[in-house]
Amino acid sequence: MDYRIALLAAALVGAAAHAAPMGREAHRAQELRIEAEYDAAQARCKPLEGNARDVCKEQVRGARDIEQAELALQYKPSVENDEKVRLAKAEAVYAVSLQRCKPFDGTAREVCRKDAKAVYAGAKAEAKLQKDVVAQQLRSDGIVRDRTEREEKIAETQFNAARERCEVLPGEGRDSCLLDVRRRFGKL
Repeated sequence: MDYRIALLAAALVGAAAHAAPMGREAHRAQELRIEAEYDAAQARCKPLEGNARDVCKEQVRGARDIEQAELALQYKPSVENDEKVRLAKAEAVYAVSLQRCKPFDGTAREVCRKDAKAVYAGAKAEAKLQKDVVAQQLRSDGIVRDRTEREEKIAETQFNAARERCEVLPGEGRDSCLLDVRRRFGKL
């Protein structure tokens, strides 16, 4: 059952990575893309038979749920949406694992199901533990963003003041002063 742990670890990597928030129309377009991909993937499962078909359907459903959770996180970055991404990944791995246990009989099936449940429980616990880390990261990102905006406004104000001082100089002195100001403030 080590492959499940590897799959879950790979699925959880990067869950805390936050992209810039997107607009409403871009969000809606992504929702439509996800649904179209889901329908196409479901169609690829139809020719399969038996347990292979069920496993395929669970993989497709899990992939869709993960993409939807990631989209929600990108649309509205929050601790809760980050946790939903982590849980969607854990639930997807768990659902596929349970489907893969179905062909087994007796004790083998029970062991398989218990292994899947243990991996799932661990992933849920990890998702809850990550809440504090993600909350701190979001706060830090906000502080950095605010600080950067303030510094940019200050730099712009200083640039404008220096440029105005250059404007009062006559002819060639003004040109060299403006060139120097642009160089100092990286506005060439």
